[in-house]
Amino acid sequence: MISSHRLKRSGFLSNSGLFLLLFAFPANLMSQHLAAYHDNQGRFYIFDNGRSVQAEYLPVKSFSIGGSCLLYADNRNRLKMYYKGEIEELEVNSVDHFEALDYLSVYNIGGVVRIIENGNLTTVSTHAVQLQAEDSLITFYDASQKLLAVYYKGKIHMLEDVLAGRNVVLFTSGDNMVAWVSSATRDLKVFYKGKTLILEPFLSGGKFLAGKDILAWVNQSDMKFRVFYGGDVYLAEEFPPESWLPGDGLIAYVDNTGSFKVFENGRTTDISSFPPDFYEVSNRMVIYGEQGYFKVWYNNRSYTLETRIPDKWEADWNTVIYRDLNRNVKIFSGGETRVLTYDLAEEIHLYRDIVVVNKGMNNHNVYYRGRKY
Repeated sequence: MISSHRLKRSGFLSNSGLFLLLFAFPANLMSQHLAAYHDNQGRFYIFDNGRSVQAEYLPVKSFSIGGSCLLYADNRNRLKMYYKGEIEELEVNSVDHFEALDYLSVYNIGGVVRIIENGNLTTVSTHAVQLQAEDSLITFYDASQKLLAVYYKGKIHMLEDVLAGRNVVLFTSGDNMVAWVSSATRDLKVFYKGKTLILEPFLSGGKFLAGKDILAWVNQSDMKFRVFYGGDVYLAEEFPPESWLPGDGLIAYVDNTGSFKVFENGRTTDISSFPPDFYEVSNRMVIYGEQGYFKVWYNNRSYTLETRIPDKWEADWNTVIYRDLNRNVKIFSGGETRVLTYDLAEEIHLYRDIVVVNKGMNNHNVYYRGRKY
């Protein structure tokens, strides 16, 4: 999961040349093997576990790469899925949105929400007006049934029977949890590990954000900054922070005095005594700028990557790639920084444990598990 205090870059690629490399990845996630690219004639190829398959003769409109499948809108905006070497057409008409995630994939068309899990398609709602998709769960509000529900581990769990007349429900979801304010009781609730817990009465105007295994909020009743983590509630700050962002088991935030901090493993650590130039959270990393320096907080320590903020960089899982002053591509992974390639890069992209570098003119190389394809 990536949170940002600046505009997110698109997850889709146009006719870009690609350079792909498999490197170290988190131990709790299976290595990913899918990538995609257009060649210099605009043909669309899918790279799957060391084999390139020509999927389309014409450029596709957009695509999204997940942990087990790849979704794309072809030249005529038909939605298709690549899964285990096969291409299946899912919709002949243009869909409103589609997204392939680590474990689940989802798309919606005219309020109809369909989820893909292990290659199987399931319709979970026909009148969804709100939808949030995360790696392990999909949360939606069905306007016809007035229900807030979540799809999790192959089942639909009803969270809230919403009062008639309400078309907007206040909720947020992380990779494996959902938090919402009950329209009936006005309690702040959380759905976590298949169970629903009541945290506290929640006044209108408060704010809450969820990550993986963690939730942070400020309640208007006392304006304190609290964190739900590991089944317990912690008082992180007596006063509301200026901003905060969730990740995997951590919350990065700027407190009311401007100090930059991180809450992780049940305790708070100071990163710096002044606010960062910017900050983002990706899984268990905090990427930030400090007085022009490009830095990462990872594994309870700070790393300086560059003495300037790169013009091109991306973060995913526990890896950062960026283009240095000479347009070479560097990578931070596992606490180490190294040069990935000295080839001049026009564009760089990161999809889980695959780096994508456009060297220009749709010139691409593919490296997978140490081999060149």
